[in-house]
This record gives sequence, structure tokens and C-alpha cells, in this order.
Amino acid sequence: MDLKAATAPLNPRDLDTVQQDIDHALSRRVTLPPRSVIDAGTDAMVQHLRTLMSHLNRPDDQASRNADVPNLIRAAERNLDVPVRPTPQTTHRDAYVYWHTVATLTTAFRDLYLTHHRNADQEPPA
Repeated sequence: MDLKAATAPLNPRDLDTVQQDIDHALSRRVTLPPRSVIDAGTDAMVQHLRTLMSHLNRPDDQASRNADVPNLIRAAERNLDVPVRPTPQTTHRDAYVYWHTVATLTTAFRDLYLTHHRNADQEPPA
């Protein structure tokens, strides 16, 4: 992948997709959705989380200097670690809880990303 493309700001359509997937994951439900919905939602959320992490974890990025970012990255990495990821043997409920947890972490990264990029847009050029 082109480094410039990988570090370019996310476009509004990408951020809308992230928000829709977060809303879907965190919506209130009377019953658990089918496991296929949970697994697909988890896969999408993990991808969003990794994308946002890469945007906020660059050494040249102002957001990476925020004291909360390294702690948040460590929490996300612990939850993305293979031993805690759901497998086909994971219970339906545990897979749902994992999807919800990753969505909550993605929300935190999305909020940091938006805050940083809004502030960067408002700062006068040097």
C-alpha cells in the first residue's frame, strides 16, 4: 500500500461507515443477533479499529503525544490479541460481548481521531 494513501486523513464516507457499524454493534437488542451477524460485525469493527489505531499511532502525529493514546492502544492490542478473539467454539454470548467491546474501543479511537483532525483543521498554518 502507498504510504501517502495509508496516512491520508479518512474521508467522511469512511467515517460514516465506521459510525454505522458502531451503531449496529452497540444498538440495544431484545435478543442476540445470529452468530453470523456477530462474526461479520466483529470483523468489520476490528478493521475499523486497526485503521484508526494506525492513524493515531504515528510518531509524527500530534494525537500520538496525547497521554491517553498509548494506554488506549495497549487496551486495543490486548483485545485484538489472538487468544482473546472469538473462535467457532466461543459461546454466542461471549462472541457478542467481544463485538461490543471492540465497538466501544473503536468509538474511543474514532472520537480521538475526530478531535485531533478537527483541531488540526482549525490550527493556522505554520
